[in-house]
Amino acid sequence: MNGKNTIQPTPSPPDPGTDTAIPALDRHVLERTAAHLHERYARVTDRPTVDRILTEAYREMARRATVKTHLSLLAGNFADSQLRALGLAQGIIESPLPRVLFIDDANAGRSQMAASLLLKHSAGQIAARSAGLTPAGHLYEDAVTVMAEISIPLDHAYPKPLSLDVHRAAQHVVALGCAGQVERLPGQDYRDWDIPNFVGRPLRDIRAMRDDLERRTLALMREIEPPALRLSA
Repeated sequence: MNGKNTIQPTPSPPDPGTDTAIPALDRHVLERTAAHLHERYARVTDRPTVDRILTEAYREMARRATVKTHLSLLAGNFADSQLRALGLAQGIIESPLPRVLFIDDANAGRSQMAASLLLKHSAGQIAARSAGLTPAGHLYEDAVTVMAEISIPLDHAYPKPLSLDVHRAAQHVVALGCAGQVERLPGQDYRDWDIPNFVGRPLRDIRAMRDDLERRTLALMREIEPPALRLSA
């Protein structure tokens, strides 16, 4: 679409013969996870689709991650997020919370920080997610450092690809330095925050960008906050 990064649906299921590439222990964990996910999202989709989403999540993370531990757990978390987004996009799952999606290039710094700041300041009364156009293998260490300084840990965060279902489920989409590459879907509120990439920048600059992100997320929160959040303020 006019040179933009068009989001593709979840790919077709892999050839079963390629499952030998997944270690036996991880295959066992993935099978149990798939059963739990299908039980939770039976109204949303069927078991083969759950298996496909989970397997593709595992393979994508295994391909990108620089640290290979806990891949099956991370794939389960990502698949859970995907299935919930699918249910929201289809109207099967209802949520009273405003839904915000932050997108940047690598989902390794800016977008993760913005989502964490919004979740923290809204006390969970706004659903915030993040995704990357070309996810990195791990979070930027400096991003983890500057967020820890304000007591918002990113230790368990990980880069995630932008999927069609997650994109469709969002009500508000914030592009961080990549607006020209993000497809605009009907009925969504789009914003462009000009926050530059962290790579190669000194820590003091990243702290300043963190503070800028905090100001912007607070302003966004005040604009879209649900009535319950206003009453508790």
